[in-house]
Amino acid sequence: MAALTNLEIGAIVYGMIDGMSATVSGVLTSLVNQSVYTAENYTGNDISITSIDEKYQPAVTNLTVSNVLSTMEAQGIGTKSVSVGELKITKGMVEGASQNFSNLAFSQLNGLGHSTSYYQTY
Repeated sequence: MAALTNLEIGAIVYGMIDGMSATVSGVLTSLVNQSVYTAENYTGNDISITSIDEKYQPAVTNLTVSNVLSTMEAQGIGTKSVSVGELKITKGMVEGASQNFSNLAFSQLNGLGHSTSYYQTY
C-alpha cells in the first residue's frame, strides 16, 4: 500500500457505506481530517492529511466510518447497510455499528503506540 490522501480515504469510506446522504458525503473530507487529528493526538505522531502512511490507514478509515455513522445517526438518517469486505451489517444493526468501528480503530491505534505525558506540579 502507498500513502493515501484524505480524499482517497474519503472515497474508500464512501464506497463502504450504502445509502450515504449528500449531507454527510459533503462533509466527508472534514470527517477524515478529524480522524487523522484524533490519530495524531492518540499516537503523538505527525500524520499529514495529504500523505497518510499505510500504517495509519486502517485506523483512520475505521474512525471515519465511525464518525460518518454517528453523524447519520445524529441527523436521523438511516442507512441500508454498511459493508467492509465480506462483512455486511444490515438495517437494525447499523445503529450500534459506529461504536464498534470506533473500538476497532482505537484497538488498531493501540498497536501503533500511545503518547502519554506526565506533568509535575509544584
